[in-house]
Amino acid sequence: MHQRILFGILFALITTPFLQAEKLVDFRKDVQPILKLRCLECHGPDEAKNDFRVDDEETMFYYIEAGDIENSSLWNDYLITDDPSLKMPPPNSPHGKGLTGPELATIKTWIEEGADFDWETVEVEVDPEKVDAADSVAEMSTPEKVWIFQGLFHPAMTHFPVGLLSISVIFLVLSRYGGPSFESAAFHCLWVGALGACGACLSGWAYAVHEGYGLNFSLANNIDRHRWLGVVVAVGSLLLVPIAYSAVKSETGKEKKILAWFIGSCLVALCVSIVGYQGGELVYGEGHYEKEFNELFLNDKAEVQPEIAEESIEEVAETEPAE
Repeated sequence: MHQRILFGILFALITTPFLQAEKLVDFRKDVQPILKLRCLECHGPDEAKNDFRVDDEETMFYYIEAGDIENSSLWNDYLITDDPSLKMPPPNSPHGKGLTGPELATIKTWIEEGADFDWETVEVEVDPEKVDAADSVAEMSTPEKVWIFQGLFHPAMTHFPVGLLSISVIFLVLSRYGGPSFESAAFHCLWVGALGACGACLSGWAYAVHEGYGLNFSLANNIDRHRWLGVVVAVGSLLLVPIAYSAVKSETGKEKKILAWFIGSCLVALCVSIVGYQGGELVYGEGHYEKEFNELFLNDKAEVQPEIAEESIEEVAETEPAE
């Protein structure tokens, strides 16, 4: 007899923890999502009506008796009550129809199983670099802030000088057939484009500071090469302006001056193309143009060729005499 009692006690001690561990409801997985969806808007950290917060253990257990559903006022007085003035969520809320049957069953089971409360708070990681950046912005003077702000227009400002410098070369070529009027047009496009290139270059350096690239003086990466080649475009186009002006206004050595102007314009146009290519890779990622070219042109051929080969084999098979 005594052995049976001892065996029963021992069996209970061993199995009880396992039975308790196998609960039907997990707070974080099952209960917290319901409270966040239905209750947190009015009873959370941003707004706590009647000083009641569903994310706070102390206030929650003021209305809950763990393991005792009959004495839990949260359940009886607010969730299943017939009084519309007390029932939660209230009728005028987005969830005015109240909790669904499965939601009520989940909360009821949770309370009956002991109402384990372990609210999971998502911690927002603070980026030290962003904090440092915010501090540095606060310490900036007004001219420094203006300098950074105008740099934001760099992507839009680059199109203006690129267009004018390119048109300048076209007008210069046409001047061989159209005369002085095209030379004048080429010159005016050149000097306006040169000024635009200087403005785009300055805004580019400010934009680089805004993006966190700093003021590097090296050719170690694509952004540095892009910036310094932009400087070459701006300076080169400015140096061409007096040469072009002399070619337009002077008749002495005009052919040589126009030739020097044309060669210089071609070099500037080449640099403009490379700078634009680099800028595109900075926006869309390195290898973007090659990838798009392969997908548009090469992949089509690769897909068509097997089909042609298969058709050829079928045609040969049809034309061969049966043995």
